[in-house]
Amino acid sequence: MDLGLRGKLALVTGGSSGLGFASALELALEGCDLILFSRGRARLEEARSRILAEAGGVSIDLFPGDLRVKEDVDALFNYVEGNYGRLDILVYSTGGPKPGGFFDISDEDWEDTFKLLNLSAIRVARGASKLMMRGKWGRIIFIGSITIVRQIENLATSNILRLPIAGLVRALAVELAKYNITVNGIMPYDVLTERVKQLAEADAKRLGITLEEAIKRRASKTPLGRMGNPRDLGALVAFLASERASYITGALIPFDGGMSIYY
Repeated sequence: MDLGLRGKLALVTGGSSGLGFASALELALEGCDLILFSRGRARLEEARSRILAEAGGVSIDLFPGDLRVKEDVDALFNYVEGNYGRLDILVYSTGGPKPGGFFDISDEDWEDTFKLLNLSAIRVARGASKLMMRGKWGRIIFIGSITIVRQIENLATSNILRLPIAGLVRALAVELAKYNITVNGIMPYDVLTERVKQLAEADAKRLGITLEEAIKRRASKTPLGRMGNPRDLGALVAFLASERASYITGALIPFDGGMSIYY
């Protein structure tokens, strides 16, 4: 199915790994030109090579920076405006915060998580929206977590500080609708990435079980009984970015193998 995305310009934060990379790959396969933003040029270069190996014929620009640093985000959008003057698609993805229970988290960790999950989302959405409003078209897609709608053990930071993303999605969906810009969120649970493997390792250590047992334990919590595939999430991102999803806005879509049914 041709989603009509060829030639669109997409900015993907956290684009060098995990769900950001999976999203970037699927958008490239649909013909989008990309700007990948993440910490570390070496990882960005590797991501670009991997994407071009599967999806030739697209342009992939790289901009290293840290989402938690305001100056880096400002520099990113100054670069996009100066070099492209437009933006069609934003996929906001970021690394996960420190795991642990409520009393395991220090003030410094709370502050870092707030910068990572909240301030960065606001700043990136603001920069992207201004560019999209000029063109009277745009797609903003936040990749969050199922913790937006239900608690996950040993993830206090995510359980508490992911919630504002729901408000951001809804507020922007209303304010940007008149510019033909849709805003949606995806709420994944245990899509098999390095981040999820790290969480499973933390579970194994905390519970005194093997890593394999920890992974099976997490997967057993979904009706489908398995973890998600990053490529499948990327396909959902590509659909939401397309004109075929033009009547979907303000949505928070579970990507959790049915886990949220139990909530």
